[in-house]
Amino acid sequence: MIPDRITDGASGLLSVFMPLRDDSTCRLLFILCLPFVDGVFATLLVTGAVSTFSQVLNVALTIFSGAGALAVLFSESESRKHARKMVRSVVPPLVAGAVAVALVAPVFEQLFNLASLRMAAGLAVLGIAGQLAGIGIADRLSVPAVMLTGLVISFRSPSSLSFSLQYVYPAISTAVTAGGILYLASYLDPSRLDLSYVRKGGSAVLVVIAASVMGLNLPSEIGLGIFFASLAAGFQAR
Repeated sequence: MIPDRITDGASGLLSVFMPLRDDSTCRLLFILCLPFVDGVFATLLVTGAVSTFSQVLNVALTIFSGAGALAVLFSESESRKHARKMVRSVVPPLVAGAVAVALVAPVFEQLFNLASLRMAAGLAVLGIAGQLAGIGIADRLSVPAVMLTGLVISFRSPSSLSFSLQYVYPAISTAVTAGGILYLASYLDPSRLDLSYVRKGGSAVLVVIAASVMGLNLPSEIGLGIFFASLAAGFQAR
């Protein structure tokens, strides 16, 4: 299958740069690093969507360690012990990637108009939510293409560039929180959890994030409530 080829190829590339223990770990890292590659995380940083504790939890629970990462963790691990080893292996490169994005983010902010970029980021997150929910039309929406279009439209030529470390702390906090969430999840028995509920809950939380990025004033606690409700429903369904 094409998705298998993509993840296998990504796993091979990742293994060149660091000694990950197995293909399952590489697949988990690939899923976790997608927000770095498509530009969504950088945009969330510069638009202030990762500035409070609840926002960090929201992004960590959905953008990074949401239903997609949980599905990979539960389906690829051979045991709970193996799942914990997988998480421990992916956290260091995940944090390193977050730091790299945080260092680039200030320049990113100076090069692009954030008002236009907010709309592109919101649409990208909505696309991810639609794909997670299994909406057919969302599969035709390329998240990288949406972000690239937004970058082109919002680009501006600065007279000079300055660098800042202001996004490093929220970036590291988000990556560490995502790793901690996955580590706690590795203690769960996947046979007792219906991932379809987690996937739908994660999709709903992404819609909340998208609305916030686009400028709609919503309490960030709404997203956490939805996600934890989906987890509870997933356990009850089993």
